[in-house]
Amino acid sequence: MELHHLKTFTTVAREGSLTRAAQLLLLSQPAVSGHIKVLEDELGTALFERTAKGMQLTREGNILLEDAERTLAAAKALVTHARTLRGDVAGPVALGIAGEPVALRLGLLLSRLRSAHPGLTVQVSHHVSADVVERVLDGRLEAGFVLEERPDGALRHVRVATVRLRIVGPVAWRAGIEDAGWSDLAALPWIGTPPRCSFHRIAARAFARHGAVPRTVVEVDQEGALKGLVMDGLGLALLREDQALAAEVAGEVALWPGECLESDLHFILPSGKEQEPAIQAMRDAVQAVWAS
Repeated sequence: MELHHLKTFTTVAREGSLTRAAQLLLLSQPAVSGHIKVLEDELGTALFERTAKGMQLTREGNILLEDAERTLAAAKALVTHARTLRGDVAGPVALGIAGEPVALRLGLLLSRLRSAHPGLTVQVSHHVSADVVERVLDGRLEAGFVLEERPDGALRHVRVATVRLRIVGPVAWRAGIEDAGWSDLAALPWIGTPPRCSFHRIAARAFARHGAVPRTVVEVDQEGALKGLVMDGLGLALLREDQALAAEVAGEVALWPGECLESDLHFILPSGKEQEPAIQAMRDAVQAVWAS
């Protein structure tokens, strides 16, 4: 039995989709299907039922999923322990990001890690903040970047920086939003993000403080899409201040001159794994990059 077949099994089970699992595993969809078939043949039982809604675990698959997850966790712990004994910082580590790579100084971080620890391979994946938290908690990610602190004893939050956010709208709306209040902004079309995204909660709290609820007409789960939709004239949106100011100077958006919203960027990691060499190396690199 191959460990990578078990990893494919657990990934398909979590995602409920061969396509999404293939994207996360960096495999083709036929390869993912092949892994599942080999494992089903070896175990002598069907693990999934293919339905219109995606891949659903069979009764046997649901039971065996727990065994597969324990096996993968034990294998990972064995490798980590061996590397700790050798003093090595090597192998793959999974880092989740919620936000634009440039804003997170991701390039500088990865360059620093590669220079200091050539044997370390960082696998980066993009999610909304709540999903980064969930994946760090259940072990799918070793660490991640999120806006806002999420109180949880199982997580260690390292505050990285204060992030300032501004409200922007289409250039054609400049005169209309220049003197607008919060209730005026709420009445205009709003480009929102999913409830599990930090931008959604930050905007919702700001409007709630002023007794208003934004009229969301479009919802996107990628921060990078917000500016483009504003430029297309679809509505107002919340952008990081550096991006908002640059877009205004370039004549791409109209900046609302009112209140600037603030939140904190955090690097999160499991509380019980702070001393693992790879995680400690990432934490040290994050602090060094953001201290400069």
